[in-house]
Amino acid sequence: MISELKLNNFRCFETSSIKLSPGINFFYGPNGSGKTSILEAIYMCSSGKSFKSSNIKSLISFDQDYFNISAYDSSKGYTLNLVKGRTSPILIKINNTKSTTSALIKEFPATAIHNNTFSFANASPDFRRKILDRSLFVSNPNFSETWFGFYRSLKQRNSSLKKGLIDNIDAWNQKVSEEGEALDLNRIAFFKESLSELKSIFIKLKPSVITDKLNKVSIEFFSGWDKNNKLCELLAQNQNKDLFSKTTTQGPHKADIKISIKGIDAKQILSRGEQKILSILWCCSQNEVLRKKYNIDATLIIDDIKSELDNSTFEVFLNLLNFLDNQVIFSCIDDHFSSKINPNYKDFKKFHVEQLR
Repeated sequence: MISELKLNNFRCFETSSIKLSPGINFFYGPNGSGKTSILEAIYMCSSGKSFKSSNIKSLISFDQDYFNISAYDSSKGYTLNLVKGRTSPILIKINNTKSTTSALIKEFPATAIHNNTFSFANASPDFRRKILDRSLFVSNPNFSETWFGFYRSLKQRNSSLKKGLIDNIDAWNQKVSEEGEALDLNRIAFFKESLSELKSIFIKLKPSVITDKLNKVSIEFFSGWDKNNKLCELLAQNQNKDLFSKTTTQGPHKADIKISIKGIDAKQILSRGEQKILSILWCCSQNEVLRKKYNIDATLIIDDIKSELDNSTFEVFLNLLNFLDNQVIFSCIDDHFSSKINPNYKDFKKFHVEQLR
């Protein structure tokens, strides 16, 4: 986890140095003060990407030629340096050695919840898969090979489908199914562990109308095909359909986490605030698996925590903070609610963003 962050020419920050708590970190200040920028920089340390903009060059301060983000993980003794110039690709160094974005994910794992992705229930299946897979990339050293192996084979099968190469399709069916079923087993195992942790979190939460409602939510993993059939058999059965569609219609690339209440899609029943708090709880459950089983400290980043949350759903979040052991970093416009912060929260730190510039 990041314990110290230094910014240079990053958005509205000419220079800034921030020492983070290993527990709860709260940033507050008016709109435009730089709250989101700090959270964005922390997420950059985990991904090399912004959760707000696809154009990394736009993160460079106006009239400057580059930005520099430096970070330190005191638990590992690791240093990180990210430099992006206007005309050069991003340079990543871990312990002064040139590195890659895939290394960032493993060494500085973090998940961000922001205004564009606050509802997992309303997100795309691809987004929910990525949240699950991200934890697997971090925790399982063999998962990267399994994941890339499957998607390479899938790409070849789809290419053969588009060209109508029947013999090639038959050959790729076996490869796609072998790698696909291995990928599926990894996902199922981590999903089950996360679901178990989610149930444990609900037991710890103070009972309320909101928690009672959320506890009735059904969360199920869908592998992407009918598990009554082996994937290889299904690929063969669907060959004509896939040839017509020119793509593979079933498999792990169609996997999803189904969220429902009594068989009805949860996004049709839950309020936006309830969807957001459920997303937070699910991220916490995955982080708990990483911490307990793999001894990995992952960070949860929540931009504008009060957005979408009414008083009752916000109380659930405050209650959650009582027993979280992972690093949590969140922001809010106002400081008026900090009086509700429990003084016994683990390693709580509060930052007025305007004083950091």
